[in-house]
Formats: sequence, structure tokens, C-alpha cells
Amino acid sequence: MKAIQFNATIPRYAIGLAGQKVSAAVLWNGMSCTQMRDVPEPQLPNDEWVKIKTRYGGICGTDLGTIHLHTSPYLSPLSSFPFTFGHENVGTVVEVGARAGDFRIGERVVVEALLWCKPRGFSELCRFCARGEINLCERMTEGALAPGVQPGFCKDTGGSWSEYYLAHKSQLYRVPENVSDENALLVEPFAVGLHAALQFPPRADETVLIMGAGVIGLMMVAALRATGSKANIWVVARYPFQADAARKLGATEIIDGKADYFANIAKRTQGALLKPIIGKRILYGGGVDVTYECVGSDDSVDDSLRLTRNHGRVVLVGVPGITKNVDWTAIFSKELDVVASYIYNRAEPYRGEKRAAYEIALEMMAGARVGTEPGSVPTQPLDLSWFVTHKFKLDDYARAFELLEKRGSSKAIKAVFEFK
Repeated sequence: MKAIQFNATIPRYAIGLAGQKVSAAVLWNGMSCTQMRDVPEPQLPNDEWVKIKTRYGGICGTDLGTIHLHTSPYLSPLSSFPFTFGHENVGTVVEVGARAGDFRIGERVVVEALLWCKPRGFSELCRFCARGEINLCERMTEGALAPGVQPGFCKDTGGSWSEYYLAHKSQLYRVPENVSDENALLVEPFAVGLHAALQFPPRADETVLIMGAGVIGLMMVAALRATGSKANIWVVARYPFQADAARKLGATEIIDGKADYFANIAKRTQGALLKPIIGKRILYGGGVDVTYECVGSDDSVDDSLRLTRNHGRVVLVGVPGITKNVDWTAIFSKELDVVASYIYNRAEPYRGEKRAAYEIALEMMAGARVGTEPGSVPTQPLDLSWFVTHKFKLDDYARAFELLEKRGSSKAIKAVFEFK
């Protein structure tokens, strides 16, 4: 079968870094670390596993960062090469191990994209997995699998950028009948926003700034509103189609990311813009209460610190790398609370319980969405399927990557690989 894989070697990495200055295609045409390859169909590691035929494999910003060699090497020891991309997924069970539970061939499932203690074969869980904090598992280089935080970054599991991939029974969630394939695909990125919204919820009287209106920024809006947040939500969006999507999800205000949004936010929060001897302006005496940074770039992280008020909170949701242009002085001078929201887990505080983000997400999509107030009743199902704006066959991967290089003109929100 065909699969899009990433194989990190120093020569390939060097070719990619140099060659992309001439043409981005060097990054995925086989000269650098990413290429399409013919690989064997994956086999079950043991009888607690299932094989899944891919319906959709989502193209995530983290995947694109890896392909473009922008991702920090920090997590490379927690990956194994060559790996098949694709942690956003929905598919159909085609093979079930004898001890893989009551899953049946033909069932639609999504795979919780974390390779924690149980998928690795440990019956005695590490201290974090025992608490449900499987995103912080301490054994992601050990056990029955090669290193890998997620499927899509582990050579043994495969990924959804191929026709088949594997999952342990502990990772599987059935897709409700009234949840479309497109909506189910969005469980994974929505769970990222849901984790941040539940772990670090704003108060109803606070003003929230969401930096970035890509998929994760939009999922942050969706998650805040889906969990019943009444906060003022401002979204920094660069393109009109992103602004429209943010409004549809419940954003209160759109801040034009191509205009002077420092001046805009200073005026709205009664702050003053001051100019240092050199460098960017600072916002003094104003600022938003909470900022969810959903891009991960130096500029976005730096702006988030500058635009948050004294004693405010900055939640890092986007995947940062090695910073070169972030001035951390704002943390000190404003006594900011800077926290990180890393993927998702099974200890999400939801209506007085600790639950899995995937479970909550699927309930919301199926129509069991409830507010935070006592006595709230189910509302309309959460439909995010409209996020999927572009579908590609796997053979068209180069066209997909080229399109995502031009989001402004393509108006792409979520692009996916489609399998029949």
C-alpha cells in the first residue's frame, strides 16, 4: 500500500533546509525527509489490537510543521522513523484481535491519538496514566512499541496517511450513527481545544483573546462555547473566511490580524502603547484577561505576552519551537500566569467528573452537549463537519501541500486525505 512517511536523517534534513529556499517541493518529493512510499500493510502487534481502514486522514498543522522542518527536535527522541503521518483519523474496523474487546468488523471508529501505557502493554500504569493524564505518560519510549507520542509519529502503528493503520483496544471510540465521517475526523483537533477550555476556563466576566484563526484557534472558540463559556471572545484572524468561521462558532469580536491589532486592543482595553528604545511596542495599563495562543510562532507567542493584562493568563495551545524572537520580560513585569495545554487526556474536569476528551467530544457531536449550569439540557449536536473544505486522494499529496501553502487564496480550513 502507499503511505506518506517521514524519515529523519541528517543528510535528508540538510537537503530540505537548503532546498526549500529554492522550491518547497523539495520537502516532499523524496529528496528531503518526506516522501510517498510503497509499504507493507501493517500487522497486528498482538491480539489486543485492531486494524482500521482509513476513511479520512486529516492534515494537521503539526504535520506541516514537521514536513517543513520547523518543528523543534525536542520531541524527536519520542518518535521512531520512518513513521507514516496521520494522527487525525476516522475509519472502519477490518480486523479484530482475539482479546481486543467487542469491536466488530465494519464499525466506524476514531482512534485517540496517544500511545500511553496501555497501548504499550503495561498493566501497571505510570503515575500520570493512573490519574488519566495520558498525555504526560512517562513510558512513550518503552514497552511493546517503538517510541512515539502519537500514532502518526510511531513507526509501528502506521498512520491515517495510508489505507490502513493500527490501534490498541484502549484507544478506540465508536462513532455514533448520527455523526458524519467529516465530523468524526474533527474529534482529534476539537479535543485539543476542549482540553484547554476545560483545564483553563475563563470566567464569564473576562475578555479572552484567541491568537490565530487556523484550525486550532477556531477549535478553541468552538470548545469554549460548547462548554458553556459566556466570556467575551476576541479572535485575531488574518483572512475574511477565518473571520466568518470564528463568528459562526460564537466569537464576540474579530480583530483584523493584518491591521494594527496592538492599537485596536489597546483602545478596546483602555491601555497605552509605549515604544521602547528599540523593538516592538508594549501595551501598558490595559490588555485582555486571558490569551489562548494557538499558532506557536515566535511573533504570536511574543504578542500574546504583550497583549495580556497584569496578572493575566496566557495559555500556550499552539506547538512552540525554539524561540529566537520572544521577549519574556512581560512575564516578569506583569506577573503573568503562563501555562501550557498539551494535547488532551482522560482527566478533563467536566460537570463534576474526570472524563476523556474524546468521550466528551463525541457526546457533544451526537447531541448530548450540555452547558455548565446545573439543570442544563441537551442542545443541538455540535457539527464541525463544515471545517473540512478540501479533500484529496493520497496521490495528490503534492497538490494538497501546495494549496495549504496559500491559505489566503485557497480559503482552506481543514484539508484531508480521502479513502474509499
